[in-house]
This record gives sequence, C-alpha cells and structure tokens, in this order.
Amino acid sequence: MSAETGSQPATMKMPAFDVATIKPSDPNSGGVSGFLSYPGGRVVVGFTTLKTLISYAFDVQSFQIAGGPPWIEKNRYDVVALPPASSESSNLKQPPEKATPSEEQRRMLQTLLVQRFDLKFHRETREGRVYLLVRGNRKLQMEDAKDKDKDPRGGVFTKPGGIADGEAFGINVSMPFLARQLAYDLQRPVVDETALKGSFDFYLEPSDPSNQDIASAIFNAMLRLGLKLKAGKGPVETIVIDSAAMPTEN
Repeated sequence: MSAETGSQPATMKMPAFDVATIKPSDPNSGGVSGFLSYPGGRVVVGFTTLKTLISYAFDVQSFQIAGGPPWIEKNRYDVVALPPASSESSNLKQPPEKATPSEEQRRMLQTLLVQRFDLKFHRETREGRVYLLVRGNRKLQMEDAKDKDKDPRGGVFTKPGGIADGEAFGINVSMPFLARQLAYDLQRPVVDETALKGSFDFYLEPSDPSNQDIASAIFNAMLRLGLKLKAGKGPVETIVIDSAAMPTEN
C-alpha cells in the first residue's frame, strides 16, 4: 500500500474558480441534479452531497472514498461556479451542456473543496479486487463515433422495478469512459485493457425483460459488444477523508 497525505491535492499551485456560490439545496426546487458544465466554463452541480463532489473532483467512484463525518452523504448543496476568463475552461469548445468535468475543472473543484469545506484528506493505493475490461471472442458491435464533439454518455439501463433487461447504449464513449461507467454499477474498479483507441457509438436491444440483476446484465452486454469482463487484481486508489467542515457562507 502506498499513501500520499495533505490538504492540497498537489504541491503545485492549483487553479481556482473566480466566483463560486454554495447553498443548501431546496428538495422541492426541481432544479438540476448532478454535474453540468456550460460554454464559458460555468459549472452547476445541483442537489449534491460532499461525497459526490469529491467523486467529481478526483474522478473516483463513491466506493473509493473513505472516512469523513456522516453528513457528507446526507447534506445536499447547490454549487454554481465561474472560472477566470483566462482559464482553459472558459475557452473550451464543448456541447451546450456537458456532464463530465474537464481536467482543469476537476482541479478547480479540488481547490473549492479545500477552501470552502476545509477538506483534509490523503490518498491510499492498495492492491484490491478489480474487473478487467478486455476484448472478447466475438466481432465488435461498436462503430466509430459519428460526432467526436458530443458529450460522452453511455451505460446499461436500469429501469423501473429494478429491471436490467440488457438495453445499453454508448455515444462517443472511449473505453476508459465505459470502464468508469461500469464501475459505478458494479461497485468495483474496472480497468480498461482492451487496447481500443478512440471513441465509439453503440446500441443494444433489450435481451431479457425479466432480469433484475444489473451485474449479470452488464456482463452479458459486454459479451454482446464483443468485449469481456473478468475478475482480477489491481491498484485501487482511495481518497481518505481526514476531516471536513460544512461549507462557509457565500
């Protein structure tokens, strides 16, 4: 196991938002839920917990975050932030709404968490159980992405009643992006070992209308795509929260 300790994500000077507001969420507001970025670099994160903000900022899944007081998974906040006009984010070419942070936006979020939530943390990397995403024996059922500028989206659907019937889609998804999406539902890191470069589009029709096991639906969907998931061992990065405070007033 290796570890890195500190309240700042790195020793280098971290980029920061020019202006940021953090307010408790109104559960009846019906506003934005999750992360969205807009042209000009404006970031809106609605109805979100500190734990989810950490996952956006460090590009990790919730199961890779440990420690912290109970409120980090209960209290919900609305965040609106603007980057400096000189930043890469303010001039970044992107769709009207983008659901994944850029690397600079992640680092700005890290600074925001340190400054406004007084986040102190350390990183640990341990050998743990992972899934390996590899090429399968079947022909790939994916096409080169039609629009490389589209916001990447994709995954295996879970429908009302817990039904996971095998329907799946991908729009401009790279294999590392697909691995991260699968990890969210499998609650285990997924490591891309496909060696497939670029981004792809795909769609899979439902295959089992009665299935309620999301893991089996994911494994089956990967086989249908010409890929395969197999159990293995690998490095698992964990963000360990040493302390955090409720956000300072705007």
